Amino acid sequence: MSKIVFYKSNIISATIGMLLFWTFIVCYPNPYIFFRNFARYIRFPVNPSIMELIDADIPDEPSEISKFVKNAIRYEYDWSNYGVPWYVPDAVDAIIRGKGDCESRAIVLASLLEAKNISYSLRASFIHIWVEYPGKNPTKSENDEVAYIGKVDGRYKLKMPDMRQWQRYIRAEREMLWDVMPRIKKIVMLSGWIFFICSGLFMKVHTLSGIKGCFEPVK
Repeated sequence: MSKIVFYKSNIISATIGMLLFWTFIVCYPNPYIFFRNFARYIRFPVNPSIMELIDADIPDEPSEISKFVKNAIRYEYDWSNYGVPWYVPDAVDAIIRGKGDCESRAIVLASLLEAKNISYSLRASFIHIWVEYPGKNPTKSENDEVAYIGKVDGRYKLKMPDMRQWQRYIRAEREMLWDVMPRIKKIVMLSGWIFFICSGLFMKVHTLSGIKGCFEPVK
């Protein structure tokens, strides 16, 4: 009986592992992008020299710079912009493309604030990242209650966010990760899921039936 439980748990673990691996490969055909994202979060790719790429007058007030960035970087999900669910660009790429999500805007805004010698810090919730600067007013999606991580003076600080908004977090994640996923990606991912689940069930039935047969008395 212990052998049956052992083989059954191994088949389930293998199936789950293949499902996770398939999901990852469909989302990131080039895994380097995924791991580079973490590296860029650790060392946020701020680049004050992007001022030279902007053919416009940059305001001096941080709130006006923030408005300028929102107009300069049209909001676009990473699936549409880069073909992956999560992508952290560098400042040059973000400003040249002229579109991106909250990370693109945060990188450009931080770069311009640094170029203007204006102090700032980074904040992030489960679904958003933004830049804090002197005089910034909190909003529903940008405030200390929803932030779980912040980078101040080059050091990250963690805290427990307000989890009463978990339903909002789930809706936002579903929209960013699934709703805007290209249709062909959804088809490929679901096809793989069906294949691996069916393969796991097939292995489970035939392997366990074979093991049980070993324990049947010989007539």
